[in-house]
Amino acid sequence: MSGERIGILGLGLIGGSLALALRGKRGAPEVWGYDRNRESLRMALSDRAIARACTEREIASCDIVVVCVPVLRSVEFLRRIGRRMRPGAVLTDTGSVKAAVVRAGQEAVRDGVEFVGGHPIAGTENSGYPAADASLFRGRTCILTPTDANTGASLRRVERLWKTAGARVLRMDPRLHDHVFAYVSHLPHAVAYALVHSVATLDSKVPLGYSAGGFRDFTRIASSNPEMWKDIVLQNRREVLGAVGHYRRNLSLLEGLIRRGDEAGLLAYFRKSKKTRDGL
Repeated sequence: MSGERIGILGLGLIGGSLALALRGKRGAPEVWGYDRNRESLRMALSDRAIARACTEREIASCDIVVVCVPVLRSVEFLRRIGRRMRPGAVLTDTGSVKAAVVRAGQEAVRDGVEFVGGHPIAGTENSGYPAADASLFRGRTCILTPTDANTGASLRRVERLWKTAGARVLRMDPRLHDHVFAYVSHLPHAVAYALVHSVATLDSKVPLGYSAGGFRDFTRIASSNPEMWKDIVLQNRREVLGAVGHYRRNLSLLEGLIRRGDEAGLLAYFRKSKKTRDGL
């Protein structure tokens, strides 16, 4: 990777953290950055997270370009950047929805350029460059979602990038990825938003100042970027709707147990949930 130039398009939490994680690492590439927010660019330059602030057109000259913007916007960038990159370059992303993005990315690149889907499993409820953290990916997993259109060489280049940032790398089929993350990531966020929304719209106006730790802990992720999560649930709509339907059936089962006063059933329901959670 030494000698390569990495372009990071979008210097928010993920893009900014990737730039900071690569800063000063042995064998790390030169990093260029692009963001519509000039203040983010200024801060990244001041932190020496990026060597150069560049335009969208200039970033297409990099050896590897990492698109770090919300998934619906990322498709627009992939289509523009993919046509401008030179043969031998690799285009990748960080979105948490993969099937549609991988399809769009691989259709967008010109001959000789490869698109490799990526999803670092890291983040916080905060967003923007001020939330960026050089240790965000340390010990975390980054999933790559290759297809038959990818070569081993391009996959290894993207893997080295994430390993240099501190992540361990796994590979997964794009459609399997979207099914899995609909349940373990997209559904929990949707439920957290729905729970807070249900309290916010109560006629009785429950004062949130009295909320217990369980409510605060469970709903922490409802402080995540609304634009990003709007994009995610729409881009993975079919899988998310399937997950919501499955959750609704399990919530209805719990409702029935409570309604009937079924102590044994409730205990079995809660024990099964606890055993599953304790195994994480």
